[in-house]
Amino acid sequence: MLIRAALQFWYEEMDLEDLKMLAIYSGDPRIIQKWKKADIQQLRQQLLAARLRYAVCRPDATSVKIPRLFNTPEAASQSRTDNSDQLGIVLVPDPAI
Repeated sequence: MLIRAALQFWYEEMDLEDLKMLAIYSGDPRIIQKWKKADIQQLRQQLLAARLRYAVCRPDATSVKIPRLFNTPEAASQSRTDNSDQLGIVLVPDPAI
C-alpha cells in the first residue's frame, strides 16, 4: 500500500519535466528522471493487480530453498526446515497484464 500511495503521489504531484526531481528524493545526485506519467500509471496498475506470495529462502537470503510459493507467510514459515531459513516475499504479476 505504501508503494502504491507513493506512486500515486508522484504521479499526481511531482513535476516529471524536472529532470533533477528524482535525484532530490533518491539522495543520489547522478540519477536523472526518465519516467513519464504513462510509466508510473502502468506500474501503479501492475501493483494493483499483483499478488503477494511467500517463499522459504536460504539463511543468506540469496536464493530460494524450497521451489514453491506459499499463499500466506504462516504456510511458508511452517515449511522452513531450519530456524535460520528466511521468509521471502515475492510479488507475482497478474498473468492478464
